[in-house]
Amino acid sequence: MSVVEGIRLQNVETRAILTLDMVSTPDYILNSVDWGAVESTHHSYKYVNQIGVYVTGTSLETRSVTIQGWVIADTEAVMTKRKQILNRFFNPQQAIDLFYKEYVLRFLPNTSVRYSATIAENNEVICKFKIEGFCPDPLFSEKVENKVTAANTIPMFRFPLIISKNPSPPGGVVFGMKQPSLFIAINNLGAIDIGMKIVFKANGTLYGPSLINVNTQKYFKVNKTMQAGEEIMVNTIIGQKKIQGTLNGITSNYFKYRDFDSEWLQLKVGNNLFRYDADENIENLEVYIYFNNKYLEVQ
Repeated sequence: MSVVEGIRLQNVETRAILTLDMVSTPDYILNSVDWGAVESTHHSYKYVNQIGVYVTGTSLETRSVTIQGWVIADTEAVMTKRKQILNRFFNPQQAIDLFYKEYVLRFLPNTSVRYSATIAENNEVICKFKIEGFCPDPLFSEKVENKVTAANTIPMFRFPLIISKNPSPPGGVVFGMKQPSLFIAINNLGAIDIGMKIVFKANGTLYGPSLINVNTQKYFKVNKTMQAGEEIMVNTIIGQKKIQGTLNGITSNYFKYRDFDSEWLQLKVGNNLFRYDADENIENLEVYIYFNNKYLEVQ
């Protein structure tokens, strides 16, 4: 396992950023970061005289994070100021995002900042500090959201505009082209099944947009007439489930439009095949899917 040489931290509440590196950060130097490993619990049962057990499932437990570093200063006043920055940054009531390469791990500090109790490691020019945290969700997530287009209109209109007497194709000028396929394939490269954000966008009036898993036939459907420019966002991520609609810049709760038999669709590990549909005027529907793969380890 390679040594982590640099990380970036962001307070989710205040949006403040702290960069720690072993070489290039002059005020705060990273000594070490340890995000441990994800432990599991195997759930099982057995009968009398049975050899071994039946495993009914496996759950992943939480993760602990430990960050150690040094505060560097040239006077006592500067040291005090830089400690105050750390004290404000780490608050057990405020989550911290830890960014490493293209991944992010969220944790809650267990305590305020711990400083060394020895003069050799805590004086006016150097001070060793330690942060310990708790990750309710132990998995690393991609920090850049993936976007997959299930149906959209490709713009064809460009300047300079030249209108030929014999247009090709015949019949006039093409301003946009709708993708012909109703299917979309998504590959979940991560370690677990994940939720996603499904966005239905109307280019004209339509009714009853839906997304169907081709393999399981489970679907999510919104029983509503959509107007041109209206967007509906369905979030199927566990702990974040919601349905919101936006029209003319106003966002509203659309949960009441959810079809009774709709399932909160998940992306299984590996390949997933979906099909989009609408009860009326499917040609006016655009569909976008957003998701972040999640990983057990990233080193």
